[in-house]
Parts: sequence; C-alpha cells; structure tokens
Amino acid sequence: MPGMRRSELANPDGGRLATLVRAAAQLPEPAERRRIRMAARASLRQMAAELGVSPMSVCTWERGQVEPRLDHAAAYGRLLTELSRAVAS
Repeated sequence: MPGMRRSELANPDGGRLATLVRAAAQLPEPAERRRIRMAARASLRQMAAELGVSPMSVCTWERGQVEPRLDHAAAYGRLLTELSRAVAS
C-alpha cells in the first residue's frame, strides 16, 4: 500500500508485539519490583487489581519464580515506572 513502510505491511498491528517485547525486557529485577511496590505502600491486591491478575501472580513475579506474559509485562512495567516516579517526587 502506498505510504506504508514495509515493516507496517508485515506487522499490521503497528509494531505492538515489538513494543510489548521491549517493555518486558525493561522490567526491573524481581527484588526491585517488590522494593518499588513496598516504597509506594501498594499491596499485592492493589497491584493485581490494577493489572487484572491475581495477587499470587504479582507475588511470583516479585520472587522471580515466573515472568509475566508479554501483555502483563508491559502493563506491569508501566505501573512500576509510575509508582517509582510517584515515590521519588
């Protein structure tokens, strides 16, 4: 199609997968995830509700037992960034 880059033709979702992969790769280490949550005084339940997952999922992510799926990793990374900035200000 005229005006579209080759990558856009090959990836009609506009690079969403690549964005998710980048976000997942930028997640802090598990211990840092917990530190950020604790510094923000957020509970596992609050984090889970915000992300649409169970509190146990967040717990296993913080322990490094399991890594979140790509879609959850992207949302989790954004949430951790927001919490970290809020605590720093």
